[in-house]
Amino acid sequence: MALRGIDPDITVLRDWAPRIALVVGQALHPAIVSVLRTLQFHPVVVSPDQAVSVVRSLGPTGFFLLGADVFADDHSVEAVQAWHRASPSARVKLVCPAERRDPDVLLRALRAGVTDVLDPDDRDACETSLRRGMTAAGAARERVLAIGAHPDDVEIGCGGTLLDHRMRGDRISILTLSRGAIGGDTQQRVTESGATADALGAQLLFADLPDTEIDDGVRTIRLIESVIQRLDPTVVYVHSAHDNHQDHRAVSTAVRSAARGVRRVFAYQSPSATNDFLPTQFVNIDETVRRKVELLALFRSQDGRSYLEPELVTAGARYWARHLAASARYAEPFEVVRSVGELRHSVTSPVFEEASQPTQELTVSPVALHAVPPVIASDDNGPALDALKASAGAPRTDPTTSTSGELAGAS
Repeated sequence: MALRGIDPDITVLRDWAPRIALVVGQALHPAIVSVLRTLQFHPVVVSPDQAVSVVRSLGPTGFFLLGADVFADDHSVEAVQAWHRASPSARVKLVCPAERRDPDVLLRALRAGVTDVLDPDDRDACETSLRRGMTAAGAARERVLAIGAHPDDVEIGCGGTLLDHRMRGDRISILTLSRGAIGGDTQQRVTESGATADALGAQLLFADLPDTEIDDGVRTIRLIESVIQRLDPTVVYVHSAHDNHQDHRAVSTAVRSAARGVRRVFAYQSPSATNDFLPTQFVNIDETVRRKVELLALFRSQDGRSYLEPELVTAGARYWARHLAASARYAEPFEVVRSVGELRHSVTSPVFEEASQPTQELTVSPVALHAVPPVIASDDNGPALDALKASAGAPRTDPTTSTSGELAGAS
């Protein structure tokens, strides 16, 4: 598949994963589902009891739309907060009947991080609220472009960091400039790259430059430049120039020219990096190192290569973590090519232990729509949230203060 505005010699093999909204319990209503579909979200409908296992396997979610039944007891606060830690970019909204606004439910919802109340009888207000949530999430979202010379280069060099970006809801694209013919069957290698892109929820773009013969000239620069102009990344990851492989060095040099307008460019370490690789930026991958190992195991055509062995992957990450002192056990290293502004890091956001298990196919549960009563509504940080706080005995919203609850790690 070709993408408009990108060089015709680049093929899009995977597009970004569909956007998901988790609809829990009594939040299900025809108007809510209609608005989600209008906004091109896939609603995944579950009961409160099912939500734990679904969130563990679902990955990043755009919205948590929660019915009042979710907040049946005080344990619900901790449960919802745990869901949010697993998908910190999700906007959390309450669907609650106006005539049944139990102060205890409202207080639990507020403590759990709910930022708005939706009224499915007012479809326009629901759509406005969700659109505002999308706008806020989009403003905070990184647009990540990771570039490699061959299949598996990106995943080896910055797979843990990309998994962290994914957990935070950032939009990831991977550009691979050759099909890796010298290293194995090209079809198999491309298929494996597709599987890892699926695991990352990433867009996958492939060029077909000659393996081991990539140069850093105008043609390579123009290929990369067309992708950068189309995707407008906020951060780019690429090979270090300090590398024994000629393709890696050429791609690094070409990206420095093609990405001259990108504010943040970081160079990752390849197995062929030289001793001149001197990183000064380190990303905590404690929560993703296990999934990085599982990601690399998808490259079965490369079995037997020592640098893909789990022990070596984790040992390397353990070694680099020493630069983060006591704050991390595992880290990925980067040379700073250019850095204007801060790169968000994962330092404290935990994920479920089972998060690395294969994602199960999810379908919308056959819940009776008519069973959900009408509920109240507003937009983000608006009168409904003030009403919620007032009912719960909390201060009213300061319109100059964000209450989105989005988490961002320290640099």
